[in-house]
Amino acid sequence: MAVSAVDISRNLSGMDFPGNKQDLINHARQKNASQEIIETLQKMPEREYNNMADVEQAFGEVR
Repeated sequence: MAVSAVDISRNLSGMDFPGNKQDLINHARQKNASQEIIETLQKMPEREYNNMADVEQAFGEVR
């Protein structure tokens, strides 16, 4: 199953921004995200994400 932007958003709901890539991964793990979601987040650039729009942009770059 391919990971969608909706999957990423759902697994990062409630995330406190700004955050870095590891913060995104940690939050998704706390929400029991699938391994596929975690692997997608791990492929994202190492930078600070200020909001969900930043995350969605980075997701578009790696998918």
